[in-house]
Amino acid sequence: MPPAKSRRKASKKAVSRKSKLSARVASPPAPLTIPLTWLKALIGILLLPICYLTTMTFLGVFASEASTRALWVHSAPLWFFSTGVVLWGIAFIGLPRPLYLYVLGHELTHAIFVYLCGGRITSFKVDRSGGHIITNRNNVLISLSPYFFPLYSIVAILGFGFAGLFIDLAAVHPNAILFGHISFSWSWILFLVIGFTWAFHFTFTAWMITKDQPDLKQNGTFFSLTVIYLTNLLILSAFLILASKSTSIHDFARTWLENANHLSAQIR
Repeated sequence: MPPAKSRRKASKKAVSRKSKLSARVASPPAPLTIPLTWLKALIGILLLPICYLTTMTFLGVFASEASTRALWVHSAPLWFFSTGVVLWGIAFIGLPRPLYLYVLGHELTHAIFVYLCGGRITSFKVDRSGGHIITNRNNVLISLSPYFFPLYSIVAILGFGFAGLFIDLAAVHPNAILFGHISFSWSWILFLVIGFTWAFHFTFTAWMITKDQPDLKQNGTFFSLTVIYLTNLLILSAFLILASKSTSIHDFARTWLENANHLSAQIR
């Protein structure tokens, strides 16, 4: 009799193990989740060919025009834009840096994009050591906007646009400066201001990126730098297209597509 009792116990144990095994098989598998930082890093990698093509197009189009001297000799707006860039470069290197002005523009840009994205702001703080806003919404545009949106250049363009409602800014006034020997146009001042303010934006952006900015870490540093580089290059291209009399957006886009086809042929 004892052997039979032993067999029953073994049978119960076997059933119990089988029951546990079937329960494990029946449970649904855990859903596959991809970390958002990985996804953004992948998008950053996919943006690299676009960055390369845009860079090649920018350098090719404007180097071609500069080699023919057409862009520089016949484009007063580009001269004034370049002069503004040089003036700010000298100021950035040789004078005390207006940190408060930069921080103010940085946080204002965050605030503008918060409102554009339908968010609200409950706190806004700015001083020379830094600043912040408290908002109920955050995304890639809001986080990275100060690094690609040249706020003071946009303000200058809007200001001159408003003034243009009352004054013909594009008109050239011959013999208006230095006892009648140099012409003048208010549009040249616009391009000088745009060059100055865009250089302000560019130098401070490049300088602050090296300061371990939390805005970049929120979206992944690699992804953030890729987006910042591409958007700044596109904005600079737009400014220089406006300053050029012989290059249009259509020309720039056509050259970009030609470069893309050439790169695709090389890869094959």
